[in-house]
Amino acid sequence: MTSKTFLVHPGKAKNLCFVKIETDEGIYGWGECYTQSDRDVQITAHVDQLKRYLIGRDPTNIKHFTQMAFDDFAGRRGSMDYYCAISGLEHAMWDIAGKAYGAPVHKLIGGACRDKIRVYANGWSGGNPTPDSLAERASEVIEAGFTALKFDPIPGRWRTYVSKDVERAAVENDSLPCTPSASPTKSEQYRPFWFEEPILAENIPALASVRQKINIPVVTGEELYTKFEFREVFERQAADILNPDVCNVGGILELKEMRRWRSRTS
Repeated sequence: MTSKTFLVHPGKAKNLCFVKIETDEGIYGWGECYTQSDRDVQITAHVDQLKRYLIGRDPTNIKHFTQMAFDDFAGRRGSMDYYCAISGLEHAMWDIAGKAYGAPVHKLIGGACRDKIRVYANGWSGGNPTPDSLAERASEVIEAGFTALKFDPIPGRWRTYVSKDVERAAVENDSLPCTPSASPTKSEQYRPFWFEEPILAENIPALASVRQKINIPVVTGEELYTKFEFREVFERQAADILNPDVCNVGGILELKEMRRWRSRTS
């Protein structure tokens, strides 16, 4: 087997990173690695180094590959770049397995649980929203067929601390009847669907404390990697909804195995 990476610019914001694994039997698989701006080289470098663990091995032995890479390559110490790279490679191996066995991947990991799922639109609001611009853009997205919209109401770039003026602007942006994101307690009156990561993801005790103090469902997960980091979220009941990113959490199987941790800590 061998692997290649492809960086694709979608027309705005960051590049997307796709991985292709090719086998000597002519079967190939595709996966996706999460990327951040200015982190492309680090992630593609990880993929290039990890591909030596694929050579001469059965691509359907997915768990063996991810465990071996973690033990030997990562030295049992992960990082965001590593988990992004291993996630994309793991996706591609599942793609190969599905093609080899003639079945969609969901059939190989337990089968479907539902026939359809509701999705929300993201990335539509722009980087410096105002109530008027949000209303106009939201109407366009709704007309396209979406029934739920996610956005960051805070104008400007992301940062940990904001001024009172920025906070007031965020609450004003949140007042639109069609917007389901939120700022803490001041926005509860607008009945948002959830508030995502009111606290930095690694501070799980503080996240649990915030959850007890606001009347908005709390979401976390995009910045947590592997089932082990999610375990404390379950144990502390720190969030109402989890949104792990399959492109950086460790892959499809890692995401599935989180369900076992959830069952043990319920």
